[in-house]
Amino acid sequence: MSITNLKAIIWDYDGTLVDTRHKNLNVTRKIIENIIETDAEEFFALRSLENYSLANRRASNWRELYRQELNLTEKQIDEAGRLWTAYQLNDNTEVVFYKGIEAAISDLVEFPHAIVSQNSRSGIMQNLEKKQLLPYFEYIVGYEEVDLSKQKPAPDGLLSCMEKLSAIESGYVCYIGDHKTDVRCVRAANRVLQEENANVKIFSIGACYESGMDTSTWDVRPDCEAQKVEDILKIVNHVNRSSG
Repeated sequence: MSITNLKAIIWDYDGTLVDTRHKNLNVTRKIIENIIETDAEEFFALRSLENYSLANRRASNWRELYRQELNLTEKQIDEAGRLWTAYQLNDNTEVVFYKGIEAAISDLVEFPHAIVSQNSRSGIMQNLEKKQLLPYFEYIVGYEEVDLSKQKPAPDGLLSCMEKLSAIESGYVCYIGDHKTDVRCVRAANRVLQEENANVKIFSIGACYESGMDTSTWDVRPDCEAQKVEDILKIVNHVNRSSG
């Protein structure tokens, strides 16, 4: 396959652009208490931020987290999904953009940017707007835009985003994420593109700048790893030069 150039940069949100761990833990606690009417701290995964972060690392996606760590039924998980956006918007816990993210996005403004996340699109837009970053992103895919049975690591959201960006054509796309599920999603999307004989390849970049982040135990590894935010600039520019 002849790769011509970099068509787009697509980001995950939680753990990649923004540290949302405190907020997501608080929201999850409230949702669980609403659904099962018991103290959320009855669940080991919800007793501390450390426990919650480790549980998220173990789970492939939010549905698996709720199923395996919180023992919810499929019906309860569906209900949690319906509640997530409203609870996110009503929770006042501050989220923090990782140091250097704003500068990185600005420095890479020549490329189209988008987000594919399992968080709420409305919540993502709200936080981007507060930081005056929303205009940089041409398209945002949240969990609401993807069938509940086709969340990451299924490739549907990523491929839909690429189609909206007109990036399913000859070239490279970079997808930046902090979880092995993001790498699985990229691999699944590349398989679909290959089967369709599309002349495009998605390049996975691991966002490894969170403290304690270690990909050595993952069953899949990203094409490249950013140990700090500034590394993203070097990797993207390298991909663009290599594909030109």
